[in-house]
Amino acid sequence: MFIFFILGLIVGSFLNVCIYRIPRKKSVVSPGSFCPGCSTPIRWYNNIPVLSYILLRGRCQTCKSRISIRYPLIELLTGYVFVHLYYVFIQSRHESFSIFLIYSVLCCALIISTFVDLELLIIPNEITFIGIPLALVLSLVFPGLHNAPHTLRNFSLINVNRLDAFVASLFGVLAGGGMIFLCSILGKLAFRKDVMGFGDVKLMGMVGGIVGWKLSVVIFFVAPFFGLLMAVPVLVLKKKHLIPYGPFLSLATLVCILKQDYFIEFMNMYAQIFTILFTGFHS
Repeated sequence: MFIFFILGLIVGSFLNVCIYRIPRKKSVVSPGSFCPGCSTPIRWYNNIPVLSYILLRGRCQTCKSRISIRYPLIELLTGYVFVHLYYVFIQSRHESFSIFLIYSVLCCALIISTFVDLELLIIPNEITFIGIPLALVLSLVFPGLHNAPHTLRNFSLINVNRLDAFVASLFGVLAGGGMIFLCSILGKLAFRKDVMGFGDVKLMGMVGGIVGWKLSVVIFFVAPFFGLLMAVPVLVLKKKHLIPYGPFLSLATLVCILKQDYFIEFMNMYAQIFTILFTGFHS
């Protein structure tokens, strides 16, 4: 766990670079890290996750401008996420390392999207436009990601598991993005203005491609509860009426991923109840 925490800190440092550069259309590879205040390149010993922030007392060594507390917080958050995912999927559920890696990549994409959305009220297309097709491809390469039911047994010349998983991923994209898209349309009809950006639609499409349609439905209903926790104080204290929704979708996704066994069991129970009621109604 300690190794994965350190790995998470290192990845979190790179996510900070992505959060700053992606919305500004800059390369995340070159040049190396630099101070946003004076553009001085940051030496490696001043770029150690968390530790350098503490030793420098939150200020640039050259220009003494303040470094945002966001940087070490994102590093610590990524470290925590890696450890928790490792504990849930490898130690507890004994899943393959590839499943752990896929969820880790998804969470990294959500962290980038969250903090860009909080700062600029946008969700970068660079994340979702890559994430959605990548989710479909990963479902083909790692069909265990969805544990899809064998609904296409007649196709004997192809690997049914992979095709089933691809279909499950596609349904997840359509369900995740479709529900948010429907909400945006209904909200615009009701309030005569845009209440949800199309970036949220693409974000949930990406999430749905990884987690499937069942968990997408759960995330759709869980996210508003997190939204209310922040929306009410912001509306009261700051009088703001424009609140980014991406962070709440991301937080709901993380919670539902870590507790997915309970949520999927919950969804299956209600699906069985609905099936019984529907069958009884027609009989």
